[in-house]
Amino acid sequence: MAAMMYLVCKVSDSYAPEATRNNYLYALSFFMGYMVGPAMHQIMFFYPEVLPQAVGYTSVVFACFSGIALFSKRRSYLFLGGVISSIMMSMMVYRLTSWLFGTGGASFGMGYMMVGLFVECLYVIYDTQMIIERAERGDKDVPVHTMMLFIDLFDMFLKIVQILIKLQEGDRKDKRRKD
Repeated sequence: MAAMMYLVCKVSDSYAPEATRNNYLYALSFFMGYMVGPAMHQIMFFYPEVLPQAVGYTSVVFACFSGIALFSKRRSYLFLGGVISSIMMSMMVYRLTSWLFGTGGASFGMGYMMVGLFVECLYVIYDTQMIIERAERGDKDVPVHTMMLFIDLFDMFLKIVQILIKLQEGDRKDKRRKD
């Protein structure tokens, strides 16, 4: 994790040459994939239909919400920064209190995961509008903007995979009850 934070800082270093920053971005994306690779292998073994579905859903959702941000009026969704931070703070407090008081267990339920996916969709809109606004003001920092959208896309994919697994587990439990 510390190495990935270092790579994020190196990608954000605007004084370094762009080619070097792109190489740090490639390394960051490699290590992010490397960290979730074993989990994806296990998911593919136990739930073979989940990963192709997640890739399809992620690409459609990302394209739709990026399109919303691209074709809306200029700066009309920048207010989402406050909404996102409020929801994230509420989710953190909920998770902390459930951890301290022993409620919720290891999984936080479908509602919690859906709220997380909703927040990630808001992040895609917000980050896309921020990138557009910065580019119109002259900040054409391609590695940082690419990193922002890649992290949004990666996180959205992981959240969709979690939701699909939860749905598959529910379907399997229902089948067992009927048998």
